[in-house]
Amino acid sequence: MAEEIVAEYERRRSGANVEFAKQKSRGDMFGIFVAALVVMAVRQAYLAIWGHGSGLNVLLVLVPLVALTVYWRLIRARERKAVRLSSLYATALDRVNGVATQTGHTGESLAAEDHIYAWDLDVVGRDSLLGMLATTRTAIGQKALAELLLEPTTVAAARKRQAAVKELTPALDLRERVALLGASKFEEIPAETYERWLEVETEAPAVWIRPLLIAVNVGWIVLLAVGWARYGALTAYLRPTESLLLAQAMICLWLRPRARQELAAAKKLFGQTTILRSGLRIVQEAKFESERLLELQRECAGQDEVLRLLERWLMVVEHREKEWFSVLTVLFCGGTQALFGLRRWKKLYAEPMRRWLAAWSEMEALLALATYAAEHAENVYAEIVDTAAVFEAVAMVHPLLPRGKAVANDVALGGEAQFLLISGSNMAGKSTLLRTIGVNAVLALAGAPVPAKRLRLSALRIGASLAVRDSLAEGKSKFLAEVERLRAVLTMARENPAQCLFLIDEILSGTNSADRRAAAGAVLRGLLEVGAIGALSTHDLALAELAEIAELSGRNVHMASPNDDDPLEFDYLLKPGVNRTTNALAIVRLLGLMG
Repeated sequence: MAEEIVAEYERRRSGANVEFAKQKSRGDMFGIFVAALVVMAVRQAYLAIWGHGSGLNVLLVLVPLVALTVYWRLIRARERKAVRLSSLYATALDRVNGVATQTGHTGESLAAEDHIYAWDLDVVGRDSLLGMLATTRTAIGQKALAELLLEPTTVAAARKRQAAVKELTPALDLRERVALLGASKFEEIPAETYERWLEVETEAPAVWIRPLLIAVNVGWIVLLAVGWARYGALTAYLRPTESLLLAQAMICLWLRPRARQELAAAKKLFGQTTILRSGLRIVQEAKFESERLLELQRECAGQDEVLRLLERWLMVVEHREKEWFSVLTVLFCGGTQALFGLRRWKKLYAEPMRRWLAAWSEMEALLALATYAAEHAENVYAEIVDTAAVFEAVAMVHPLLPRGKAVANDVALGGEAQFLLISGSNMAGKSTLLRTIGVNAVLALAGAPVPAKRLRLSALRIGASLAVRDSLAEGKSKFLAEVERLRAVLTMARENPAQCLFLIDEILSGTNSADRRAAAGAVLRGLLEVGAIGALSTHDLALAELAEIAELSGRNVHMASPNDDDPLEFDYLLKPGVNRTTNALAIVRLLGLMG
């Protein structure tokens, strides 16, 4: 299956390159024709002005010039589309072939600094799960993807998303259409821009201001038209026309301070609104079967004409300061009229707009997960069960590691073993295994397939303590930061009985062995009493006693080198029992401190 997607990507990239060469050749040729007609038009206009030619000759050149220019621009648009398409599939091939598996998006702004697992499991950040998955078209799509990965879910919601991803996985044409939305791939604004614009409450001017402005606007146009029609009477109409123009200018200047800020915020939305409207239309035109996709399709209803109206006002805002449009904008109060139009639009359609944004952003997130599924056909969809906390995986690997190099492990939590106590030395793979458990749970509950032969899990709430750090600014030591995280995990487990998965690396490493044993036992009992499941790693063999307490239902496992002669030759396999080997001398040799 991996070969199939690679072959399809290669075919589409090759086709895009052929199309680019074809359109570039045609564009260059027609560009020469357009330039020649421009020269001819200038020459005919010169002759007509000096009485050596006819205006008809100018017209005969201008008509084909305009038509040819329109066609030439169309060719150039096709050329740009082919370039984008080629780039799209070149990037996709790099992902599939392992050349560049990260998209360049980190999602760091989308997760709180104290999120209970985002940073510990590398869900966000450099070389992260979100960085691998974020093939979304817009920032709001990336935000929705982050929400799928970072927010708790239910069994029903996870199953719906899973069915949606399955349906979207073979829909490469649909994903291509979405990827090509907009004039260029660089049209992106921060995810919160729309929401900020919708939330801003503005001080509305008196209701009579807009009708007055329209009346003044129409008044000077009528006066000017009548004066022009009466030829000699034009000068008689100039004075009242000037008065109306002055009144119009005073109204606009009065409104200008409040208008400038609002219009500057709205200007950022033009390109994204076009993408949104076109994307929602694609969703509405598609044929879906899964429940969640049909729900999203219904939520997109009624948007086209409403968003077209918004587009028109935003187009005025976008172009009002450009040289070719600025005179008309000033004469007809384009900015002020756009201000009134946008305020009215927001008043009428703010709530439907939020619904459309939510539907579109989730669709983008599901398409990103479908892209991952299509590019990882060897993955399996998890069985999501409505039971007490359970996590059972067979031959599971970390999704961020190359499949050919990653070592698979079986993990069973819930039932006979409520927790695993993983002992082992540094570099043996304990922390990676904890992350593998957590990140696969995140991926499965988002609706995506996971790198394993089988995975069965409930709708787990995840809490992790793997990468807590001290904070000089907050005066917080690493030990205090870990205590606060463990307290957060305990609170979550108590608020969600029989639903929590805890993952703890080197629990309370900042204290002595006896205190650690007592405190770790208390934390573990607190978690297990409310039905949580999980795993914790340690170097301290004294903690292995916790897994021997029958009432706690734990299990000792370890990770170590299978080679007694080389304790640093790790196989990264999970083995039963407590680790009894040490590698201190080998590490000292590694540091060059022993011969």
